[in-house]
Amino acid sequence: MKTRRRNGVTQRVRPAYGPPRKAGKRVPAPSRTGHVQKQRGNGTQGEPMNTVLVRGGHVVTMDPERGDLPDTDILVRDGRIADIGTRLPARGADVVEAGGRIVVPGFVDTHQHVWQGFLHGLAADWSFARYMREVRGGYGGCFGPEEAYLGSLLGGLESISAGVTTVVDHAHLQTTAETGDALLRGLWDSGIGGYFAYALQNAPDWLGDAPTGPEALNDLLTRTPDAHHDDRFRAARTTLAGLDDTGTHRLRLGVALPETAAYLPLDAARTLLERVRALGAEFITAHWNAAVHGGRYVSTLAALVDEGFFSGPTVLSHCNQFNDDDLDVLARAHIGLATTPGTEGGMALGPFLARRLAERGGAAGIGIDTSCYTRCDLLAEARALLLAERRAADSLAKEPLPARAALELLTSTGARAVGLHDETGTLTPGKRANITVVAPDPIRGRALGDPAVTLLFHTSPSDIETVLVDGVPRKRAGELVGHTPATLAPRTEQARHTIRTRYVTLPQEVIAGAWQGMF
Repeated sequence: MKTRRRNGVTQRVRPAYGPPRKAGKRVPAPSRTGHVQKQRGNGTQGEPMNTVLVRGGHVVTMDPERGDLPDTDILVRDGRIADIGTRLPARGADVVEAGGRIVVPGFVDTHQHVWQGFLHGLAADWSFARYMREVRGGYGGCFGPEEAYLGSLLGGLESISAGVTTVVDHAHLQTTAETGDALLRGLWDSGIGGYFAYALQNAPDWLGDAPTGPEALNDLLTRTPDAHHDDRFRAARTTLAGLDDTGTHRLRLGVALPETAAYLPLDAARTLLERVRALGAEFITAHWNAAVHGGRYVSTLAALVDEGFFSGPTVLSHCNQFNDDDLDVLARAHIGLATTPGTEGGMALGPFLARRLAERGGAAGIGIDTSCYTRCDLLAEARALLLAERRAADSLAKEPLPARAALELLTSTGARAVGLHDETGTLTPGKRANITVVAPDPIRGRALGDPAVTLLFHTSPSDIETVLVDGVPRKRAGELVGHTPATLAPRTEQARHTIRTRYVTLPQEVIAGAWQGMF
C-alpha cells in the first residue's frame, strides 16, 4: 500500500473507503453506501421484508394506553407496526419467535459521538480536560476517510447490538469534506436510524493543513465555524438523499452547534443561529450549559428562546449547571435534554438533570456520549442514573424511583426529547417497527414483578437477541445481520494501528499549548 507524509505524519493511501476487493475473486459491484446490496426482500441490506411477525413475547409497549401485554404478537408490514394482538396470522411473514422473551421499543440514544467507535477504553481514566486535549485536539485529526467510515460504521453496529435503533450522532469530526462524507456513509451502512448531526465545528486535520503553533490551533478550535461547513452540510444533504433513494427517512440530517455556542455573547449566538436557520436544518443539537463563575450565573438560553430560536426539534446535551429557571425554559420550549451518566459522572461534569426536567413536564433522554470513555450500553447508563437518583433521595423510608421511570428515558420520553415521538419510542400501531427482543439469562431468569426491573438490573447487550430497525432485522439470534466480525476485524485493527502510528508523531507541545488555560 502506498504511503505519503504530511506535517511529519505518515499516511496510508487507500484508493477509497468502503469494502476492499479481494484479489483473484470477482465480487458484485458495491452500492453507493460501500456495501454489496442484498436481494430485495431479504430483510438485510436491501428493501425491508413486507411482513415480519414477532410472536409470543412479553410486550412492554411503553404506550400508556396499552401497557404490558404478555404472550403477544407484533405484526410488522412495510417497516411499520401494523397490529399488536394474540395469535396474529403469520402467513408469508418472516417469524421472529419471542416466546419467553421481553419485547421493548428500540432504545433511543440522545447523544453520541459515533465516530469514536473503535477508540474503546482510550479515555476511561482521563479527566474531561485531557479528553478534550487528547481526543478532540489529537486523535481526531489522525482519522482519514477510511478510519472515519469504519469508526462510524462500528459505532452504529455496536449501538444496534445493544438494542439501540435511534441515535443522535453529534458528528464533530469534520476535518475535511471527505472525512465528513465518510462519517455519514458509515452511519448509514450500519443500518441504524435517527439523526446524523453535522457539526459546525472546526477540527484540526493532522493529515493535511494543520496549525503549526498553539495560538493557531487555539484559534481554529474557538473561532466562528469556517464558511466551508455550510457547503459541506449541503453536500451531506445531497449524499443522504442519494443513500436513502427510496425515501425511508431512516436517517435524517441535523446540525450540531460548535462547542463554544453556549458561551457566546448574545449577539454572536444570534448570528450563529441565523446561519443555522438559513441551512434549513430539521434538527439541532449542541453541548450546552450555563457559565458559572464565583457565584455569577450567565445563560443566553431564555433570551434566544424568546427570540424564536430552537423552535424546531432540538436536544441540548449535559446542561449540568442549569438552574431551575433554565430547566423551566427547556420544558416550556419543548427542548429536549440529553443526560450522559457515564461521562457526566466519571468526568465530574455535574449533577444529572434528566429527572428534574421530566418532573417539569419536559422531555429528557440518555446518551452514551463518548464510547472511548464508556461502553455502548444504554441500560447501564440508565441504571447509573437511577441509582444516583435513589441515592439523592437520602431516605430509608421513601419509596425509590422505579426502574420503569428510567426505562422511559430510553424509549418514550427519549423519543420525545429528539422530536421523534410520533415515529418511535413506543410499540404502537402506525409507528416505525423499531423493536428490541431481550432473552433473559436462562439461569438468572426474569425478575419477579415488573419486567422493567429485569431490563434495568439483569440485562446486558449480550442478552439482546434480535433488533429490528424500521422492520428490518439488524441483529438476529444474537448476531449482527450483514456484518461479521471476521470481515471487519482486519480492517479495524489496521485502522487502529494507523491512528496510533499517526498520533505518536503529533506535535504534543502545540496541542498542549492550545488548550492551556481553557480548563
